[in-house]
Amino acid sequence: MAESMADEIRTKEAEAKELIVSAKREAAKILASARAAAELSIKEARQKSHRDFRESVRQAEAEAEAKAAEIEERGRTTADEFYLDGKNKVAGVADWLVKEVMSGYGN
Repeated sequence: MAESMADEIRTKEAEAKELIVSAKREAAKILASARAAAELSIKEARQKSHRDFRESVRQAEAEAEAKAAEIEERGRTTADEFYLDGKNKVAGVADWLVKEVMSGYGN
């Protein structure tokens, strides 16, 4: 009986060792799978972040282009108005100057 009890204990110890080895293998598989999933998640997050950054830069550039075009158009309009105003003033001054010279020196 003692021998059969010792055999049974040895059998149970062997089964327990096999369970431990099996559990360690399964834990290693689960850990590897979790690490792979984490790395994939990090990679996808980086790619999304990069895409979002590129999109925000593109959007900012488009807004800057539109604003620059608006400012340029306003400047062009102001410059044209200034030119026409100056042109009209010069013509008036030239007419006045011609009249003054002609009246002073005669025809």
